[in-house]
Amino acid sequence: MKKDKMKKRIMLVMLIVLLALLTGCQRNTDASGNTLPEKIIYLTTPWKDMLNESFFTAIFVYPLSQCVNWLGENLHSSVLGVIITTVIYNILTLSLSIKSTVSTQKMQMLQPELTAIQAKYAGRDDDNAKMQQAQEMQALYNKHGINPLGSLVTPFLTFPILIAMYYAVQRAEVVCNGTFAGIPLSTTPLAAFKDLSTGWPIAIMFVLMAVTQLLSSKVPSWLAERKKKQSSSYRAYKDVNNTNKQTNMMMYSMVAIVIIIGMKWPAAMTVYWLVNSVVNILKTVFIQWRYIDNE
Repeated sequence: MKKDKMKKRIMLVMLIVLLALLTGCQRNTDASGNTLPEKIIYLTTPWKDMLNESFFTAIFVYPLSQCVNWLGENLHSSVLGVIITTVIYNILTLSLSIKSTVSTQKMQMLQPELTAIQAKYAGRDDDNAKMQQAQEMQALYNKHGINPLGSLVTPFLTFPILIAMYYAVQRAEVVCNGTFAGIPLSTTPLAAFKDLSTGWPIAIMFVLMAVTQLLSSKVPSWLAERKKKQSSSYRAYKDVNNTNKQTNMMMYSMVAIVIIIGMKWPAAMTVYWLVNSVVNILKTVFIQWRYIDNE
């Protein structure tokens, strides 16, 4: 188990390093969270300019941003441009999401058996005991076709696209100059809450975003718990409660961070986070129904 934790830590460090490499020292917004004029991507912006800026921007950010621009221009709605592009992005990464979700669910289902193996070798620190424990756990993984790192590899692969989508929404011209219910999408939720008489549409959207962010984090664990209780081999155990508490604490912390940051970001990012959360909930339910419940 210590080996698995070490692998997860290594993967987390790799994600952080990747994020640093992708974002570099670029600054796309000012102190108020508004996109800098020179960073706005227009439909007429040549791809070559993006290539001069960075390889990541040219290959990932530019196509997504132009998709938002094109849809926004042709549908006469910057919000629809963000919504449809976000849905397209999620469809393109669906196959990776399926693998990650199934792997995570299987790991949760096997937790009682993994706990039993750990209890069997509790208090034994000799190399032979460690090797036998590792072999039994690996045999359990192989029996059920599980890669312990399967739930981590997929997020690592989709991470660049996630960051690209974030910057694409941030820099697309139709978003920077667009409106929602007559309110500029450059308006921050914080400003909307301060003046609810005119900013209430942004405030309501932000509240919905916060709720869906929480739901998108909770739905997988709810479905996993339901699946375990339906299983004939289900049995309660204390360690799971501790694990759930740690998972919930991390989940609530992530949601809190999004809410705090989102209060000072332009409302356009609220649209993206809201749509992405709703789509993630739908994807999770679909994967549960199609690939896990019918397994």
